[in-house]
Amino acid sequence: MNLQHLRYFLAVARNGGFTQAAREMHVTQPTVSSGVADLERSLGVQLFNRDSRHVALTTEGRMLLSYAVQIEDLLEEAGERLERRDLEPGEGFQFGAIDAAVIYLLPDILKEYMRSYPGVALKTQVAPSRYLVEDLLMNRSEFALIHLPYGHPKIDTVPIYRDEMPLVVGADHRFADRREVDLAEVVEEPLILFHADSVSRKVVDEKLAEAGLALGAVMELRSPEAMRKLVEAGLGISFLPQLAVRESIAGGALVTVAVKGVSFEREIGVAWRRGRYFGQAVRLMLEAVFEVYGGREIWLEKSTGRA
Repeated sequence: MNLQHLRYFLAVARNGGFTQAAREMHVTQPTVSSGVADLERSLGVQLFNRDSRHVALTTEGRMLLSYAVQIEDLLEEAGERLERRDLEPGEGFQFGAIDAAVIYLLPDILKEYMRSYPGVALKTQVAPSRYLVEDLLMNRSEFALIHLPYGHPKIDTVPIYRDEMPLVVGADHRFADRREVDLAEVVEEPLILFHADSVSRKVVDEKLAEAGLALGAVMELRSPEAMRKLVEAGLGISFLPQLAVRESIAGGALVTVAVKGVSFEREIGVAWRRGRYFGQAVRLMLEAVFEVYGGREIWLEKSTGRA
C-alpha cells in the first residue's frame, strides 16, 4: 500500500471530490485520480462510487477510511516524536562493553545519564571484545567499549583510555620484595593470564615472542576480577590492567614489580559499525563518554565526516 496514494484517498474522502482534493494536496486532479485508482487496484476493491457530479465512499471505502485516519494520526505522531527526538518510557538501546569498562570507566557516566534521562531503558552486553564486535556487525548494539587495537573493515574505533598492565604478585610472593625482575624469570612462575583470543593476552604474547621466550604453566581466565583474587591468594602471578588492581595495590594485597626493559599496556576505545546513524539518546551517551575521556573530535570526524 502506497502511503501517498492513501493520502490522496483521505483528501478525496474529506473534500467529497477529486478536484477539491487536488487543491488541498497542491497537485493536479489527474494525479489524485491516478493515485486513488492505483490504490483500488492494489487492494482489489472500489473505494468510491463516482458519477459526473458526486463522489461517495463505498462500504469498503468507509472501512478503509477508519484505518487510514489512524495511520495518518500515527504518522503525524511519529513525525512529532522524531522532531523532538524523545523516547517513550521503556524504550532505549543496547551497547556493549568489556567488563573493565563497565566496572571502572562507566559507572559515573551511567549514573548521570540515568538521572538525566530516567525514561531511557539501557541494556548492556558485557563480553570480550570479539563478541562485542559481532554484536555491532549484526546491528544488535549501537556501540561498544572494547580493547584496542581491533582491525575490521566495517568497524570504526576511537581510543579513549590507555591502561598499563603491570606485573602483579601477591604480598607473600618471592618477587614482592624485588624492584625489578627479568622477563625470563617471569615465565618460570605459574602465570594467570587472559584467554589467548583476548587483546590483553596478545599484548603479553607479543612481548614474549620479541624476547624469544615461551610460556610455561598458564591458567587462563576471562575475568580480571577472578584473576586478581587468584593472584592475591598466591596461586600465580599475572599482568593485569591497572584499573583492575589499583585498590588491591593501595591496600597491600598486591604488589607491582617492574619487568626489566619491557612495559605492558593496552587501550580501551569506543567501537561502532562504520556508517551507522546514531539517534539522539545514543549520541547523548557517547557525548558523555567523550567529554570525560576525550576523543570527541576524532569521533565526529569518523561518524559524520566532519571535525
